[in-house]
Amino acid sequence: MYATYTTSEEGSPVPVTVADLTAHAHLGLRIVWADDHAAARAWSWVHSSDLADPTPFLGVGDALLTTGTQWTSDDDIEPWVGRLAEAGVPGVGFGTEVIRDGTPEALISACRRHGIALIEVPYRTPFIAVTRAVADADAHQRYARVRWTLDTQRALALAALRPDGVAAVLAELGRRIDAPVALVQTDSAQSAAPDAVTEAAHRMLAAGRRAARSVDGWSLQTVGAPGSLAGILAVGPTTPDDDAVRAVVTSVVAMTGLASRASGVTGEDDAAERLALLRTHLARLLADSDPAPRPPLDRRAPSSGDLLSTLRAHDAATGEHLEETLTAWLQEDTVAEAAALRLGIHRHTVRARLRRAADALSLDLASFAARAELWSALREHGRL
Repeated sequence: MYATYTTSEEGSPVPVTVADLTAHAHLGLRIVWADDHAAARAWSWVHSSDLADPTPFLGVGDALLTTGTQWTSDDDIEPWVGRLAEAGVPGVGFGTEVIRDGTPEALISACRRHGIALIEVPYRTPFIAVTRAVADADAHQRYARVRWTLDTQRALALAALRPDGVAAVLAELGRRIDAPVALVQTDSAQSAAPDAVTEAAHRMLAAGRRAARSVDGWSLQTVGAPGSLAGILAVGPTTPDDDAVRAVVTSVVAMTGLASRASGVTGEDDAAERLALLRTHLARLLADSDPAPRPPLDRRAPSSGDLLSTLRAHDAATGEHLEETLTAWLQEDTVAEAAALRLGIHRHTVRARLRRAADALSLDLASFAARAELWSALREHGRL
């Protein structure tokens, strides 16, 4: 049994680059030099310094703004840029009309030689405005990745409830991360994956232990409990070092095992039973696949009725509207500020209610497992 799926690039992260900064017309920045490679390098932060050697205070991806007061002559510029290149600095911004008009030719030549992007910062633009622009762009990208992760995990949870749960989950994962995805099982005689990947997957199945490894750019991870593995989830080459993609793949490991167990559920109560299986087992499976240590989960997970009964009893006694607040919070992708706007209350009130709801339900609402459990309960009862 083997299935392969591919997708679009909607899940690919987009770094903050020189182009993002020069797009802010109000800053008046001008690219003095940047080839395609330099223009594509990510700017993780921007510092300003006129030290002769600022590298002890810089990390890889940190760009630097300077006015050039540290250079006694243009001969100092080449070794200064060389040190920045060794430190992994992706770009330099030169503030003009402070010490000298225009950008020094020696600085342009040195940046070109070392592959560092160079922008000119006009006198009217304070360095802090450039730093703020990078911080805002980075925050926007991070928020977009969080939304993508939540949207993807929601879509995967729904796919796991379908009659063709395993195939639906794999297809959704492949579409979201734009990479080939497969579930290799013991009876997989042939596959579209490279031979080395298939052979490694079969060896992992034969060992019968929970494990993960990489082969030729493919990530392999066992699905199911030790001694009764459901298969090997194989994910083809995708965006490297992407925490969002890794979090989604971890969810799929849990959901694929869950969908396999739910595939035999039939009859008129099919949807309700699938929701019950998802609610009961998803938190445990996700926690088992999460490397972060967590307290043991109660194996007797509360039903959706128990969760809502607890919320409604609390609301009746206190008038706090926890159920309404949690519903709005999940509708707004767990963003407290957006939930506050939807409800017409202060964001601090939303956060206070979330804390009280977590205490009342004995759930860690910071974890995806608890949010998925709560989401499925509210959805089952028509709130989402």
